[in-house]
Amino acid sequence: MCGRYALAKNLDDIAAYFAAKKGEGELWDWEPNYNISPGTVVPVMAYDGKRQRKIVPMRWGLHPHWKKGPPEGRPLFNARSETAHEKASFRTPYRRRRALIPASGWFEWERDVKPKIPYFIYEADHELFALAGLWDMWRVDEGVTLLSCTILTAPAAGDIKHIHHRMPVRLPKAEWDNWLNWDIRPDKIMDQKLDAEGLDYYDVDPSVNSGRAEGAALIRPAGG
Repeated sequence: MCGRYALAKNLDDIAAYFAAKKGEGELWDWEPNYNISPGTVVPVMAYDGKRQRKIVPMRWGLHPHWKKGPPEGRPLFNARSETAHEKASFRTPYRRRRALIPASGWFEWERDVKPKIPYFIYEADHELFALAGLWDMWRVDEGVTLLSCTILTAPAAGDIKHIHHRMPVRLPKAEWDNWLNWDIRPDKIMDQKLDAEGLDYYDVDPSVNSGRAEGAALIRPAGG
């Protein structure tokens, strides 16, 4: 699973790295966040009407368009890539509303030890990467909508399998636009997802166990 991640860049950095447009006139800004938890409004890339990458603020925790009431309970922050095409909450977004979610790394907790050890997992070259996501739009009121997203996961690979049996789906740059393009079948792109090669990890201070913890120190090696 992926229930906590970090994005250590501001909107200008994200837009430049992903060659994406920032929304104009929106009363929203983004600053680096080293401990993003479900329910947070995060930068998400989706296609606009001209099929160009645009950064849009979305709530992390997908709220399906067909729901009659507002979000409540545990947010749908992850979706299994193997079954998203058949689940009621995800099948329409899987076909038509796909997104890229920029990240600097994610946290996972090793479960076979007590107390659980938190790890930060990241690209060894310290570059940003794109997580495969889905988004949906729920109508709040006339002219007002809630945009929300979820992160796709897959079985863990490589050395990180000992930490957790699932990992978020990372997509190579060559597939970014294909993933956003609703005219391309998503299963073909899933076949190109990245494995664990190029990833690195280290244990971090247990203070990250709290979803309220903040600051760059959360992604530094424990004791560093």
